Amino acid sequence: MPKILVVEDSINIREEICEILVFEGFEVAWAENGADGLKKAQTTLPSLIISDIAMPLLDGYQFLTELQKSEKTKSIPFIFLSGKTQLPDLRKGMNMGADDYLVKPFNVEDLIKVVKNKLKKQKVIQDNIDELVEENEYSLKEAGRMAKIGYWRYITQTDTIMWSETMHDIYGTDPKKNIPDINFLFNFFDKKSRKKLEKSIKVLITDGTSFDLELKITNLKNKKVWIRIIGELLYNSKNEIIGTRGVSQDITEQKRTRSKIEKAEKMYRLLADHSKDLICLQESDSTFKYISPSIKNLLGYEQSEFIGEKAFNIIHKEDINFLKKTVKERISGNKITETYTVRVRHKEGHFIWLESLTSPVYKGKKMNYFITSSRDVSEWVIAKQEIQEYQTSLQKLTTDISLIEEKQKKEIASNIHDHLSQFLVISKMRINKLIKNPKLKAIDEDLKFINVHISEALENSRKITYELSPPVLYQLGIIEALNWLLEEVETTHKIKCSFSSNVASVELNDTESILLYRSIQEVLNNTIKYAKASLVTVDFDKNKFGINILIRDNGIGFNTSQLNNYNSHSGSGFGLFTVKERIRNIKGKFTITSKLNEGTNVTFFIPLSI
Repeated sequence: MPKILVVEDSINIREEICEILVFEGFEVAWAENGADGLKKAQTTLPSLIISDIAMPLLDGYQFLTELQKSEKTKSIPFIFLSGKTQLPDLRKGMNMGADDYLVKPFNVEDLIKVVKNKLKKQKVIQDNIDELVEENEYSLKEAGRMAKIGYWRYITQTDTIMWSETMHDIYGTDPKKNIPDINFLFNFFDKKSRKKLEKSIKVLITDGTSFDLELKITNLKNKKVWIRIIGELLYNSKNEIIGTRGVSQDITEQKRTRSKIEKAEKMYRLLADHSKDLICLQESDSTFKYISPSIKNLLGYEQSEFIGEKAFNIIHKEDINFLKKTVKERISGNKITETYTVRVRHKEGHFIWLESLTSPVYKGKKMNYFITSSRDVSEWVIAKQEIQEYQTSLQKLTTDISLIEEKQKKEIASNIHDHLSQFLVISKMRINKLIKNPKLKAIDEDLKFINVHISEALENSRKITYELSPPVLYQLGIIEALNWLLEEVETTHKIKCSFSSNVASVELNDTESILLYRSIQEVLNNTIKYAKASLVTVDFDKNKFGINILIRDNGIGFNTSQLNNYNSHSGSGFGLFTVKERIRNIKGKFTITSKLNEGTNVTFFIPLSI
């Protein structure tokens, strides 16, 4: 029967909670203050603790802190029950590791529901751990399959390779047969790619420098595939190198998309370089005085058909007002170096796009004529539209990938928290019971060894959960999430962090919250890795136009002209280019300014719907 410890200084509330839990069939222990509660927790090791915050001797926060100092009690599920309802109090409890937070006066049904849910999850994990592990493996496997990402590992001593199923898809091999050896695998690569890969592997082994390559292969199904390979050294528990590991991703579709964009841009350059211009001399009212012979090739007309005629007669009706305004500006001397584009009717009836440049011709101080040089840019316009469509498609793809990645992270984090962590908690409790058993004194050291490693695994699983999908972002919003993130940076990396905001909260949809948070996280990761900063400040300012976020550090700075070649890879595999794409996808702006030895400023602007 699960035992629950209730720590509450109010007699009435304590007795009420105890009566409710006893009535529900639980074994209940109680304490009237934090100090007494700590002693009972250490001696009875309850399945769950419900604690008030404002108490004598030790308050709830101090009580939880002391519990977490002990290996015996740090993993006991903990629920705060308090009259404090402010966000800082809620956030403080969550950051300290509390599993839940109930506000007084509490609802009996809510109390019972929370308690039963926590205990039920532990029982489900205990009874069905094999099934849960299988589900986790399945989730990771499907995530890799959807993204066409496979993982691999090579053990030097045994000369063996381990592949995920997606690796077989990439190389076209049969998963039911043996994995090809390394020498055979090299045959998949074309000559240039093989040379790059062999060189990178050599540098990895000799210098420990990981690699990230885009290579071309022809797989066993005779299919040409572009793959991205990331490789690093593999260590054992003694920090000895035992081989290499990494991931491979099929990026064929991405390369094809990029190739189409490059071809469209090349077509545009060819059109711009080799088009035959149409030269016209016109009076101020647009009447043609001269027109070059190229009009026959461009518009199908003879020169004689236009002399004495006005240009507006063949302009698309929707462009006439624009053209009149534009010509007036050119005649007046304004914007004479800027081109403009209008639709002109071909002799056969269809319209083509002409890009034109108009300059006035003066006689003395009086403008007599103006000269217009035009070229057919119809194909360029179509190509530009296609490029814009490709860019829009790529931006949407970036957003979709980010959201899918975030969803998968959230699901994995939830599985780790709800299943794996709880299983570790139960395992730890059982180990602690075994340690107390005098009959098992002979294996006491082994049990303690296992206990220490379970505790470390539990702590790591909690960190992984928060890094994958911080619950504070979804529960309390972007401002509280940034507060939490900076606190983590300050605690983990010993960099002084300061956060200021002119609002307590801001409404963002899920997409905006996720993309903005991950972008800021990426910037902070780059600061931690490269800036050598001792201070980071984040200013969050909301105004009638939107949100301005300024991130400053006092680090070594860098030459901003290198930004085009600046590719940092964080845990998600995205660098500053991806940050720009994420912010652009939510209609925002992202800028960086930096000076050597003076630090770096990063600015985000996100428009809001008022």
